Amino acid sequence: MKKSDYILIAVTILVFTFVLAPIIIFNDSLYIIKGGSMEPNLYHGDLVIVMDKEPADIQAGYQDGDIVVIKGPEYYTDQGAEPDFWDLLNNTQIIHRVIDKKLINGTWYFLTKGDNTAMIDGSIRTIFKSEDYSIFEYNESNGVYITKDAILGIVIFKIPFIGYLQEYGLLISLFLIISMLLFQLFSKKWQFQLFRSKRGEKRLVKSKSYLIFSGICLIVLFLQIILIQNPFFLNMTNNSMNPTLSQNDLVISTTKDPSEILVGDVVIIKSAHYFYDRGFPPILWSNFPNNSYIIHRVVDKLNVNGTWHFMTKGDNSGYEIDGMYRTVSSSPGYILFEYNKSNIIYLPQEAIIGVVEFKIPFIGFWKDNFLFSVSIIISLQVLIIIFKKTNMKIEITIRETNK
Repeated sequence: MKKSDYILIAVTILVFTFVLAPIIIFNDSLYIIKGGSMEPNLYHGDLVIVMDKEPADIQAGYQDGDIVVIKGPEYYTDQGAEPDFWDLLNNTQIIHRVIDKKLINGTWYFLTKGDNTAMIDGSIRTIFKSEDYSIFEYNESNGVYITKDAILGIVIFKIPFIGYLQEYGLLISLFLIISMLLFQLFSKKWQFQLFRSKRGEKRLVKSKSYLIFSGICLIVLFLQIILIQNPFFLNMTNNSMNPTLSQNDLVISTTKDPSEILVGDVVIIKSAHYFYDRGFPPILWSNFPNNSYIIHRVVDKLNVNGTWHFMTKGDNSGYEIDGMYRTVSSSPGYILFEYNKSNIIYLPQEAIIGVVEFKIPFIGFWKDNFLFSVSIIISLQVLIIIFKKTNMKIEITIRETNK
């Protein structure tokens, strides 16, 4: 290796050390956002840094309240909240916003809620429960106030998307390594020259390898435009189909004749209103606004007077078939609803707009985040120019020193 290569390696190590230092320093204070309960302020895959804060200084409010990391759902369920509506194991951290606080006998208590959820944390209680039939109530006044002992810290900073390294670290690492090897191969083959001396000045010139890389970037952007425009490519926006489909998987679907859709097929349901119009409480499906698609599995089908109807379920929904909850009565801040195994909703065939044929992990995120992809590509272009520029400067300095 040339002396310039050693110097460049040293510079690269210093850069990586500078980037990774905050992560190493704040390692015990780092948490990764899972799910979409805090959108649009925090997204799945964001990395957040938390710090401790005195209970009296914690801010409360629906818009500007502090975002806190809660130790686990047991701090709500132990006080009467219904555990069936958490879908979380004990000691699974929850990152939600403090919306209210109160001081009782010298101890501060905090009420929390996800920005993207309609329910205040701990506000669903069981009135009656059996295997086939249960009655629950959602009452805003039932919200559970937790103490500071349940809070690990206050979110002070976020780094978008870095959390994906935990889920897709190997995939991303392989992609970067292969990309760098290919780039270096082309660089060596065509003697990548970034600078040309002219009147004592250095200026950037085009090279074959740089043009190839730029062409690949344009192809990626073109493919993303296709993803955005094509209704058969969809982003899995939640974890209701875990482990078959994970959040931000790209699903590729095709249309099928209703008679050819089989029990066990994963289908695209046109809209959540097919359930809401039949009495399903929308408050239970914060992930599915009225006009959003749903990706669930067909568990039964039947033909009624020549029209096919389908029963569906999320793989991660336990024993619950879609539609088994039904609103009994409601008023502002209060909903009485039932779980009944006979409350099954069969969707008409026009509600099914596609059948999932294939998935590509993580890529679904690109479909809904065009600007993020553009920023990544631009950043890579800039980094390559800086990398090669630094390398050339080192080589020029060494040559001038040796003269």
